[in-house]
Amino acid sequence: MPRGGIKRIFLFAGFLTCHIFIFSQSLSFELKESPDVDFVFNTVQKYQTGVLVPNAMTLRIIADGVNWNLYVGAQTDAPGLWNEIVPYSPFGDHPPVDILELNFRNTANTSQVHGFFPLSDINSPTYIIGSENPGDPSIDCPEQGTNTPGDYLSQPQCYRFNVDLRVVPGFNLKPGLYNLVITYVIVEDL
Repeated sequence: MPRGGIKRIFLFAGFLTCHIFIFSQSLSFELKESPDVDFVFNTVQKYQTGVLVPNAMTLRIIADGVNWNLYVGAQTDAPGLWNEIVPYSPFGDHPPVDILELNFRNTANTSQVHGFFPLSDINSPTYIIGSENPGDPSIDCPEQGTNTPGDYLSQPQCYRFNVDLRVVPGFNLKPGLYNLVITYVIVEDL
């Protein structure tokens, strides 16, 4: 930590959406809320306990006639590390993407991952629903892992996810402005 004050690290997370349409069936999601979230660390307490952004976004699933998988991962220039936009000092460690933690939740608790989990690179994503293996068993709403056709309008308890974000950086990171893109992917489970 520099003398005479607190170092500042500004982290910025951006988000993408994906739509997939399959013949007469369709699979998509809508992203509700601002797609940009800023984390500013300007007190000792924020470095120690982190910054939490509850309900940073809401994913609303529409699966018309198809089973589906949902996964998430970070896209950065150097896999596993935040993109450095503006360095404030040459000292410290480059922030890894796993200091950003996510929590997917809905009222039926259908997410396969409960509680906060560290973000990983999109090349080794975290599956919220389903798996990378084709042909996952069909699971109906409101069971954990719900992946059958449905939508957030008729069954919001299973097809709408609130996403909380949390960053706990510690004191060893290189001061600066950083960003990353969180990619949410929904695909048909063939």
